[in-house]
Amino acid sequence: GGHSHALLLKRWAIRPALRPDRQVLLINRSSTTLYSGMVPALIAGIDAAEDVAIDLRRLSDRAGVAFVQAEITGLDSVNHHLHLAGRASLSYGLLSLDVGAVSKPSCPGIPIKPLEPALRFLAQQDPESASPFRVIGGGAAGVEVVLALRRRWPRRRLQLQTRPHQPNPLERQILNKASVEVVHQPQIGDALPLLCTGSRGPLWLSESGLPVDQDGRLRTDGCLRVEGTDRIFASGDCAVISWAPRSASGVWAVRAATPLAYNVEASSRGRNLRRWSPQRHALQLLGDQQGRAWARRGAWQLRPARLLWHWKRHIDHRFIEGLRQPAPMATG
Repeated sequence: GGHSHALLLKRWAIRPALRPDRQVLLINRSSTTLYSGMVPALIAGIDAAEDVAIDLRRLSDRAGVAFVQAEITGLDSVNHHLHLAGRASLSYGLLSLDVGAVSKPSCPGIPIKPLEPALRFLAQQDPESASPFRVIGGGAAGVEVVLALRRRWPRRRLQLQTRPHQPNPLERQILNKASVEVVHQPQIGDALPLLCTGSRGPLWLSESGLPVDQDGRLRTDGCLRVEGTDRIFASGDCAVISWAPRSASGVWAVRAATPLAYNVEASSRGRNLRRWSPQRHALQLLGDQQGRAWARRGAWQLRPARLLWHWKRHIDHRFIEGLRQPAPMATG
């Protein structure tokens, strides 16, 4: 139920003839999934949960795909079985995995992924507490989340714990303007921080015997097929192209949707697959949740501006609305 698969379903809803001529199932632990690009706005209180949710059951129905609500617990790639919590295993002829990632356990705290428990944890916090609330992680996720919390809790003291070289000078200025304290020393006391310390593939992927990298992400070829297999594909945060590794990001999950769709369709029909060559860097738009956004692509950056905020909001709303009212998607 990740972003790549949501776009795959959209494609089949628009062009049913592209859907493989066999029974197709989508398995996800819940009937909705949150669009990652709008999660900071959800945390900030700008958007409601229903505004950022993708209705997988409805999207599956429009695409002619059966939806199965279940938690995946394991994979037997030898006998082609997918193990599910509390129910019988399912056999597969062709499998595409877009199961997301979980936060790396770096220290005691509440991981940002999976999102649902993290959102419940934040809802339980006292916005007027005199004690500081700490977010750990100086990457894009940590910066965006702590800025979202500043919008959510205007008066509470906020800290972002990073490595000494993080974040970059521009982001330090943005955080300073938002009255977010950047710290490098571990937290003292029993208060639980929110962990935005990078991600890894779900543990059951590495336990499956399939090839994974150091972060437990499935290693694939350029056709998004898991190395050493001929019937398992993978994309999004749970996978990495071996010869072109990219950091986990919703940007790459969206970009992978069209090549994944083409190759799943081609594989099901016995046609040749196409190799995908993703660009080295992608443009990121990051919001301060106060009406400005900044842009970065590799080492290049643009300072926060209202125009970039409106552009980001337009892109995000267009994406989510496109999954509710499908518009044509390139057939690749």
